[in-house]
Amino acid sequence: METGLVTRTRAAFFSIFFAMTMPTTRFGSRRWTTPAPLWTVVMLAILARPSSAEAHVKWFSEFSFDDRPLSFREILAPLFFLLWGLSVAVSVTLTLLEERITRIGWVSRVDDWFASKKEHSLFVMRLGAGVTLIWCWQAGKLLAPDLSTEADWIVWLQIAVAILLVFDRTVRLAGAGLLALYVLAISQFGFFRMLDYLLWAGVGWFFLAQGAGKDRVRITALPALYATLGFCLIWLGIEKLVYPSWSKLLLEEHPVLALGVEHDFFVSAAAMVEIGLGFMIMVCLQERLLALTISLLFVLTTLVFGREEVVGHTLIHTVLIVFLFSGPGEAAPPLHWISDLKWRVPATALAFILMVGMLMVPYTFGAAYVFEKRSRHAREGAIEVGEGANAPRLAIAFHKDSVTGWNLELIAENFEFTPAAAGGDPAPGQGHAHLYVDGEKVARLYGPWYHLRDLAPGRHTISVTLNANNHAALTVKGRPVEASTEIEVLTLPE
Repeated sequence: METGLVTRTRAAFFSIFFAMTMPTTRFGSRRWTTPAPLWTVVMLAILARPSSAEAHVKWFSEFSFDDRPLSFREILAPLFFLLWGLSVAVSVTLTLLEERITRIGWVSRVDDWFASKKEHSLFVMRLGAGVTLIWCWQAGKLLAPDLSTEADWIVWLQIAVAILLVFDRTVRLAGAGLLALYVLAISQFGFFRMLDYLLWAGVGWFFLAQGAGKDRVRITALPALYATLGFCLIWLGIEKLVYPSWSKLLLEEHPVLALGVEHDFFVSAAAMVEIGLGFMIMVCLQERLLALTISLLFVLTTLVFGREEVVGHTLIHTVLIVFLFSGPGEAAPPLHWISDLKWRVPATALAFILMVGMLMVPYTFGAAYVFEKRSRHAREGAIEVGEGANAPRLAIAFHKDSVTGWNLELIAENFEFTPAAAGGDPAPGQGHAHLYVDGEKVARLYGPWYHLRDLAPGRHTISVTLNANNHAALTVKGRPVEASTEIEVLTLPE
């Protein structure tokens, strides 16, 4: 039986669909329902349906770069190619419909109304960035909800930048301050982690370039803003493909987000939706209609995640409002450099394919590098607990599940599972466990039971180690506190 939230979410999509397909246009003496808005909303609805879970996964889910990322080869499954092909088809279709849609009367009037607000774009951007910085200062965060810092002077620097945004004459200085904050964040959290928030660099450049005397510098302000926002959406979409366990943990806690769809499929589909939307922002495809659609999706997620979701996405909402007011700006959108539609369509498809491929490769290799580095650090930082009757001990047992897969039971002595303290300081006899299949870490375990299902036919070695809150391995006389067993899988999991 559907929950009220699922019903409201689906009703919202149908209401939008109905409202946007009602307008008509005149051909000669007769009035006909215009098909272009219908097909546009159909395509955007296809993109939108699974993306109601497009919250930033790291803000609401237990995550750790100690978790094993999927390799490039593992990601390239048939489902990925199917969704990739569908996304290419949607992008091509929207490219074909773009010019027809802009000629529709009501669409043109809406565009003109938003364009009349163009002069407010800079004020809106200053307000959105300032509000976000003030919230981060109040929460002790650096630029984002998941970036905690103990360096008070950096937190206060955010307030200084927010104050600079108040005055017209100091906006460019605030832009330089944002770029400095981004560099400081890289020094604390690493370049790979801060690629999630490249938008802050785009916002900083936007403020710097807006007041530039040279036109060739000033016209780069909006493209930089859209390019970095599009990149962040694509990058976080790829994150869902490389670390699917983070999203699936979120779906287990909030199953309503999946709208009844199987979780593995939902995560892959949501990832490709986010990638597709990011690409369309970067190339300014369907401009204002796209901005309205994405804003609606992020508003829907607030029904589940509440205040933190609103605050965390304030900067994105702000850029989308700027997109509504300013459109692509003075510089022609990238795909519009190709004036002939018959060439623009294949160029769109090729650009999407190359964009995804070019970003997936560095992400997968970067994730693998970070995983190996942190794994080595964890091995070197093992915590010796000593011998004796109070030393933690571990045994494991497997039970065939009545439906599919196996249930792994952890029998731990002198040890308490403390999921709420994961990532914190180590405490005696507390922590969690790490699960390894054939020598590769596949999950963190926060309790004595775990359902294991995705194993290929053959013999597999299953190992579990006990770890402190900070993920360091617990050892006795230098040997990890662990348990291992082998299981034989005769058939594929159901």
